[in-house]
Amino acid sequence: MYPGGRRAVLSVMAIVACMTGFGVAVYASGGTAFAWVHLMYIPIIVSGALFRLPGGVVSALAAGTILGPFMPLSVSSGIPQETANWVLRTGFFLVVGVVNGFLFNSLSAHFRKLRTAHDELVQAHEELRNAQFRLIQAAKLESVGRLAAGIAHEVKNPLATIQLGVDFLSKTFRDNREMREVAEDMDNAVKRADTVIKGLLDFSRAEKLDLTVTDLNGVIEDALLLVRHELEKKKITVEKNLDRTIPTAEADRGKIEQVFINLFMNAVHAMGEGGLLVVKTYAMRSGRNSAPTAAGKGGDRGGSLIVAEVNDSGTGIPEEKLDKVFDPFFTTKGVGQGTGLGLSVSRKILELHRASIDIRNRKEGGVSVVVMLPQGKEGFDAEEKNFGRR
Repeated sequence: MYPGGRRAVLSVMAIVACMTGFGVAVYASGGTAFAWVHLMYIPIIVSGALFRLPGGVVSALAAGTILGPFMPLSVSSGIPQETANWVLRTGFFLVVGVVNGFLFNSLSAHFRKLRTAHDELVQAHEELRNAQFRLIQAAKLESVGRLAAGIAHEVKNPLATIQLGVDFLSKTFRDNREMREVAEDMDNAVKRADTVIKGLLDFSRAEKLDLTVTDLNGVIEDALLLVRHELEKKKITVEKNLDRTIPTAEADRGKIEQVFINLFMNAVHAMGEGGLLVVKTYAMRSGRNSAPTAAGKGGDRGGSLIVAEVNDSGTGIPEEKLDKVFDPFFTTKGVGQGTGLGLSVSRKILELHRASIDIRNRKEGGVSVVVMLPQGKEGFDAEEKNFGRR
């Protein structure tokens, strides 16, 4: 890269001054018959190093002019140079300038390649380091999940005992209105806790696809219940527009619930306090003009589709990163805040169900995620059923 701006001007001025000074030195020393003439190669080499081939050529011609026909062979004797003498010298200057310019051109190109390779290596190292952190985080989350499943089993027994006590109190104080209301509140609280524990157990158990008749609305309700704490902590309003007339799907309830938990948690992380999460379901015919565009390898095979939309009021996804959101370990969150596996795993789960997922930014802000599942069974093979064992 050539020097630019003020640096270039100063460099040119220094080279011109150097060449002029050497010309004066040659004249003062007695003329071109003396060895001082060879000093003129210095500014030619410097000019070629700074300005590559153009600099080498221009400085060589300038040096040839300074030490050309106007510079005597011997100043004291007044002997002029022969034409062949200064032409040959100028030719040598040109050869040095051209060779020097090409040499530094080549060195500069190699330097740029090395710098690019270094930058790519640094970036790859940083990406590998982040990927290692995410793998560690993913392993930690898996361990936490296993611990949570074990704890859930342990908690179910005390809950059962508490439920027996609540039932006893309800029967004993059925004629006491205040005690009956307290017992009913306790009963509702125990049942809610039991529902959460049951959801954790269902979420953590299946190691392969366990296809059953599944109500998508029920799956969404259970997923919202499991992320309820995160929603309340950020004061996020949930708006549900669930079509209760949609048909059922043949699906692995636990794995589809995992998909929606991932989507809800992504939305929570993308929204600040007081955000709005809108979840809606509806049925549609495959191939309708209004059908959302499906992303991924899943997709339907015709017939009825059961559609779920998850819309948030978050910051959205940068357009240049939209096509990378399903890449393993890709995340827009900071290190330690996400593994980058949620959407990748979610898409794989949906592909195994012959379903599809589409993610796009909303015009009014935030992200819209559309999940489309086919109604009924779509021919899952044995390899797909073993997805959880891979």
